[in-house]
Amino acid sequence: MRKIVILMCFILPLRIFAQDAVLKTGNRFPDIIFTNIANAPVKEWYLNNVKDDKFYIINFWGTWCSPCIPEMDSLAKLQRKYKDQIQVIAVSDDDDVRKSKYLKNKPSGIWLATDKDYTLYHMFNLAYVGQCAIINPQKEIVALVRTDSVNALFIEKMLRGDSLTMSAGLNEKAVITDDPFGVDSIMTHNFTISGYKKGLRGMGKYYTTGPYKNRRLSWINASLDLLYRAAYNIKSYHVQEFFEDGLTRKDVSDFENKQSLYCVDLLVSDHEKDRLYSILQSNLNKYMPIKVRGEKRELDVYVLKLDTAGKLGILKADGAEPVMSFSGRGYEGECVFVKDFAEDYLTNELGLPVVDETGLTGRYNIKTNVEQRDKAGILKSIQAIGFAVEKTRREVPVIIYFLPK
Repeated sequence: MRKIVILMCFILPLRIFAQDAVLKTGNRFPDIIFTNIANAPVKEWYLNNVKDDKFYIINFWGTWCSPCIPEMDSLAKLQRKYKDQIQVIAVSDDDDVRKSKYLKNKPSGIWLATDKDYTLYHMFNLAYVGQCAIINPQKEIVALVRTDSVNALFIEKMLRGDSLTMSAGLNEKAVITDDPFGVDSIMTHNFTISGYKKGLRGMGKYYTTGPYKNRRLSWINASLDLLYRAAYNIKSYHVQEFFEDGLTRKDVSDFENKQSLYCVDLLVSDHEKDRLYSILQSNLNKYMPIKVRGEKRELDVYVLKLDTAGKLGILKADGAEPVMSFSGRGYEGECVFVKDFAEDYLTNELGLPVVDETGLTGRYNIKTNVEQRDKAGILKSIQAIGFAVEKTRREVPVIIYFLPK
């Protein structure tokens, strides 16, 4: 299915029964037809014409979203258990091929729809996937929730008509600004820490062009652990982080508490750009309430090796400037080092530090295609280009959070 088609889309593209364009609880579900649905008894579905007593759970997900896969497994079990009372419709931007491969690996009673334009997702004003809209038999929106909160207890409350706790992450009204830190091109150096900025989307940026090239770093609404991991080049979330003085993960990473998020900007003079990250380390430890020290420890890791049974499927690159991006669908890099492919991408996907031991030097063009974002899918994608990983132990950098004495 190419997308969700809105009825009368050329005349009333956001027709929602005279309600606001942004859908909220209490609104009636909009006039939308789901077309070319996979894994369903029908190819088209107009929810507002259905005469039944079922609740409909619309889950926004993707085969490229690793937390979404176990969430879909959980929803599939609930669909089997409550098949006469609920129907789950999972909406993603995946095409027919990816949906077909997913269903081959994970058959279920969930209907799969595709919305490449994210039409319905934006109408609910959702901030990320892995969230659900709950529609009652009267075709009213009764809750917007995180998918991981939908369990048997939640379903029982829903069927009884009890009030459901809202847990969905929604976008705030955007604030338009040229530079939230007020930095201009004639400034030579700057360091700013401030609290949460309402209306600005969380982001991090390393400047590779323009007047700030290789000498400026910026973060908007970032958690403390994200800032420290960037400063100390820690790639593996959790595994390379340790806590002292009774501190826990929530002390350094609590996105539900806006007071624990920070906006940080660092600009150094041109002659100090080689010390950009060490200056960031020093400033964070000077001004933040929780401190960090770096050291090395022997940990479980994966090592990236050449697959002796396969043919290397990457090409040498001649360019000087690396360009890299990755998502749940895979990695695409031009003029990149294999070391960076291992540390930046594979570490993120496999959950342990990945050490490059391929012996390959120089820059390469590297591209992978991940059919389903889980460990098996990642390993299959790198094997296709001539790599393999092996679990072992190596000494790697770590950070330790502690309180000042």
